[in-house]
Amino acid sequence: MVTLQLKLATIFLHIWSVCNAQNVKVEPNVYGYVGRQAVLRCQFIDPDNALQVTQVTWMKDPASSKINLAVYNPELGTHYPTDTAGRIHFRLPSIKDATLEIERLEMGDDGVYSCEFATYPDGNQEATTNLTILAKPKNQGSPVLVTAGLAEVPMAMCTSANGKPPASISWSRNVIGNITDTLTKNSDGTFTVNSEFRAVPSGEMDGVKMTCEVRQQTLERPDVIQITLSVKYIPIVIIEGYDDNWYVGREHASLTCSAKANPPASTYTWLMNGEPVPGSVTVNGHQLTVTDVTYDVNGTFTCQVTNDLGEGRSKMDVLVRETPQESGSTTGAIVGGIIAAIVILTVLVTAVLIFKRQRKNANEDEEDFEPPGYKPPPPKKNLEEAGKVEKTEVEKTENVPLKTTYYETGTEDETRMYYDEPDPNTDVKFPNDILPGVYLEQENPIYNELSYQEPEHRKSQEFVSKGMYV
Repeated sequence: MVTLQLKLATIFLHIWSVCNAQNVKVEPNVYGYVGRQAVLRCQFIDPDNALQVTQVTWMKDPASSKINLAVYNPELGTHYPTDTAGRIHFRLPSIKDATLEIERLEMGDDGVYSCEFATYPDGNQEATTNLTILAKPKNQGSPVLVTAGLAEVPMAMCTSANGKPPASISWSRNVIGNITDTLTKNSDGTFTVNSEFRAVPSGEMDGVKMTCEVRQQTLERPDVIQITLSVKYIPIVIIEGYDDNWYVGREHASLTCSAKANPPASTYTWLMNGEPVPGSVTVNGHQLTVTDVTYDVNGTFTCQVTNDLGEGRSKMDVLVRETPQESGSTTGAIVGGIIAAIVILTVLVTAVLIFKRQRKNANEDEEDFEPPGYKPPPPKKNLEEAGKVEKTEVEKTENVPLKTTYYETGTEDETRMYYDEPDPNTDVKFPNDILPGVYLEQENPIYNELSYQEPEHRKSQEFVSKGMYV
């Protein structure tokens, strides 16, 4: 029961203090920058004028040390108990407005500030403002001079010093490596961030450009810093200029020795087959020239380059021919390639056209086999002859193999030579014994469709092919 009463009392006091504090209006959070001014606004709102303000006080860190910074009394005026070298003062002190100004902000000014009004008869009312001091960092980046080797070492450094809050650093690079960040809090409350790029250095990394990007609350935009890696290495040497067409009698054939080195190359030495070059060869530093090519320069040329770290070398095999190589082979290959491409393209286009044509013909053939969209009239029949010929006689004569008699003027024996006698054992009738209409049908079977009576099994068929009328 006692515990419940204490809880209720605590809640009541809290609600009462909040209600009282509603008369004091401040900004909960204020941000300031080192070296600039910060304004802490504080006003007393009493619409009914029911309270009398007797004094206004500003304190820093009221929950712990309670440092009195400024006091205003309507009768006694202003007072600044803590020596701040004139950096802290009231803007226009009054019983309604106790706004405080802090000049030339320092990192030590960061903290919680309380604005307190002594009133009658309600007592003291206060509200707090959290002042956060922001510090713009100093950002810089630089390469670390290293020597090519096999171990991972720092190759670049990016630093954001004396900033608040701490900065974040990111890298943009084209080389493989690792990033290591270190955060340090300084004695004045600022932070320093060191970001280190580590990799195994090689000669190819020398001169490579990369960037580090610093982001921090006080910066309007990210600070981008470009860094060029610096690696010390022995010379990397290559020989250029050989076209594989050195022949006897050629004039002014040359080779060039190109070298990359850090520190720069100091000396160039040319050798042929491991010995000094012959007298017909002219050497001028990294340039080697043969005025008149002979078989004496047929061999292996070596270029040695040195710097402070050591020596690098490169070799080139030179073949001296009796006659120059024709350059037409290359041109012929190019022309042949173009012709081949044209032929292939033509074949492909032709194949596509043929395929489309076949598809079109196939579609037309399918349409020919479809039933017609209309019913054609039945063919006219020869009713006169159909009435004379019985169905049995027609069926018998349909399968009679016809042999046309050949008549020729001559003797009876000669005529018999061209006449085929029918077999008496068969039912085949002589042409003179067949009815005239039937005989004509046997002689001209192509007209059968139009001359004899249509069979019963065909009368019921309605489908007639289009080809019948062609």
